[in-house]
Amino acid sequence: MDARKPLSLLALGALALAGCKGKGSPEGIVSLSAPAEQVAADPATVPKEGGPRIGAVEMAAPIYLKPDRRSPKIGYLRAGATAVRGEKPAAFDDCQGGYYRVLPAGYICAEASASIDMKHPILRALTRRPDLSKPMPYPYAFVRAIAPNYYRPATKAEQFQYEMRLKEHLRSYKRLQKKWDEIEVGANDVPLDAEGNAIGEPPSEPPDLPDQELYGGDGNDAIPWFFQGGRKIPNISTFKVPDYAIITNRVARHAGLALIGTFVGDGDRRFAMTTDARLVPTSKLKPARGSTFHGVDMKKGWELPLAFVRVTDAYKYDTSKRSLEKAGKLAFHTPIQLTGKSTRIGETRLVEAKDGTWIKDSDVAIAVKPSELPSFAAKTKKWIDISILSQILILYEGTKPVYATAVATGRDGLGDPKKTYSTVRGTFKIREKHVTTTMDSHEVGNKFELRDVPWVQYFEAGYALHAAPWHDEYGKPRSHGCINLSPIDARRVFMWTDPPLPTDWHGVQASESTGEGTVVNIHP
Repeated sequence: MDARKPLSLLALGALALAGCKGKGSPEGIVSLSAPAEQVAADPATVPKEGGPRIGAVEMAAPIYLKPDRRSPKIGYLRAGATAVRGEKPAAFDDCQGGYYRVLPAGYICAEASASIDMKHPILRALTRRPDLSKPMPYPYAFVRAIAPNYYRPATKAEQFQYEMRLKEHLRSYKRLQKKWDEIEVGANDVPLDAEGNAIGEPPSEPPDLPDQELYGGDGNDAIPWFFQGGRKIPNISTFKVPDYAIITNRVARHAGLALIGTFVGDGDRRFAMTTDARLVPTSKLKPARGSTFHGVDMKKGWELPLAFVRVTDAYKYDTSKRSLEKAGKLAFHTPIQLTGKSTRIGETRLVEAKDGTWIKDSDVAIAVKPSELPSFAAKTKKWIDISILSQILILYEGTKPVYATAVATGRDGLGDPKKTYSTVRGTFKIREKHVTTTMDSHEVGNKFELRDVPWVQYFEAGYALHAAPWHDEYGKPRSHGCINLSPIDARRVFMWTDPPLPTDWHGVQASESTGEGTVVNIHP
């Protein structure tokens, strides 16, 4: 994918939005000319807390700045989500169902992608919302073997028809399920404060999670009403099939999926439902829980310079004899307060930790205060500073650093972003934010689909800040141009930046009505 090609202004989450070298989605949000005339404010059109609601019945329901399809889109609701609306439509024009004003701003057309009928099958069926309090907002899994995307529950015979070598697979799964489905301590196991800062260590052992919870269930293994006797909800996937279809394409190995439900079907086989209401057998999935790595809250004792261990074989050294004598091992990703002093022993450059020991600078990602702050670093203005050479991200409020962490930028370092997998450099602004969205990725050496990547913030063409639950190599260049963060850090940054995400929305566009985007300053 090519980051040189510009993205549309805001993806609707239904299609694969551009990855870090991405092309725009044909259904992305586009600012068009000829805005609608200002509508007189009938009190019945103004939404009030506790009022009636409108819901998304397609994968995404766009929110327009004005009650007119030619008006810019400023956000969207995810399928199954609802938002408070006015009692009466504000206008009809090109929307037969009427444009309803929603909180806190904008209008949704009650036609095709949205409905005011709260008994609509999609609104009754897709009730699981992303948990915005968690670094991993859904239960996630990676595909361990090519898997079918079933459109409806498949009979045992149909499973054998559509899945190659299924007999052998099920035999192996029965024997190795415990090993195959074993989970590790994950991002959601780390306690967080109200700002999203980690406030404690992750547990030493992963929680004992039942399959129900691992795969997005609500505690009931029965086939849900909307899949009993066939499929009773419309297709909201971008992969179009006739209503009588059994399968809707296949999911490639290593693809990442977010899950919103699970049940046991024919043949006592468990199935998980993805966010677009398709089904995948869980024997083909591996639960993914995300890295526990996170940055540091600089309002609580940390100062620049500081560092994060970025290799697994790092040590601290005693250099009193002008030699490298190991003084203890450093755990991977450990944050270290530095003094600002450095030295060389032979060809090795070292930096001093606050406890008086020394660390090879090649073993750590180092966060330092710039020798000169940019002109926009004034008062309490929020801005993000990213160093490609250091692989460090720092959140600033004016001149004060408030959070620091290690990231993974483009794998080709300071190369030309137009010709290599390098991160673009310059000063930008966050233009759009998505709780989750689909990205096409080559980031781990294979081309595969990453559905519902968490905490995505686009700032220039196809370049974004986002969580990367598929790796743990923060502090090293490795992406195809985007800035990869751990799930904990990605959520922390997402919740801090502007524009803020309105309640019930899945994505928001920076605009006059939603707020200006936070500055992103990327430099060597």
